[in-house]
Amino acid sequence: MRFCNTFSKLAMASETKKIMSAIESMGRGTIFFPSNFSYLGINAKLILKVLERATNAQMIVRLAMGIYCYPKIEEKYGLGVIYPTYEEIVQRVAERDNIKIVPTGAYAQNLLGLTTQVPMNVVFLTDGRARIIKLFNGHTIKFSHTSQKNFAFTSKTFMLLTFALKDLGLDGITKEHTQRIEALLTQIPFEQIKGDLHLMPEWMRNYILKLYEQVL
Repeated sequence: MRFCNTFSKLAMASETKKIMSAIESMGRGTIFFPSNFSYLGINAKLILKVLERATNAQMIVRLAMGIYCYPKIEEKYGLGVIYPTYEEIVQRVAERDNIKIVPTGAYAQNLLGLTTQVPMNVVFLTDGRARIIKLFNGHTIKFSHTSQKNFAFTSKTFMLLTFALKDLGLDGITKEHTQRIEALLTQIPFEQIKGDLHLMPEWMRNYILKLYEQVL
């Protein structure tokens, strides 16, 4: 029995070394999943056990169930662990699951500079399945299924703008919002977004066209 226990510990140490070496080779800031280590030929349960131990030892962080990060560490000012953004987390999930995503609502507004507030709970439209990811800090990332039409934009800015404005509504657009949107439009030639205009609701399309008349 003692021999078996010793052998088990040696095997565990060997597998731990392989997994931790693989994590380090990814580089700090990398978001990863247990499935990233399947090429090592290690039992899935053992992979989870190693990741749990590495998390408890503060070598990696667990962002959500089945989602981990080998974090960047800010040492100059002693800020410690630098956590990835919502966008970075969701992008890695999208790459893994081969799905399309687009931020919407208050988070889209934040990315465009229409608000400085970062919402605790963010919503992304996706062509994949609807679900909710519960993060380590109590925040959530919601995937809401939508049609392919909502991914047909050629301009990412216009795509974000569409879903940010849908959340605001025409009556919710302030003078400050308009000034920021005007600044964004000066960076996008009108010829490049003609095809995107028909993807917007009529009220939004009219609003954008009026702004273009002022900035062109």
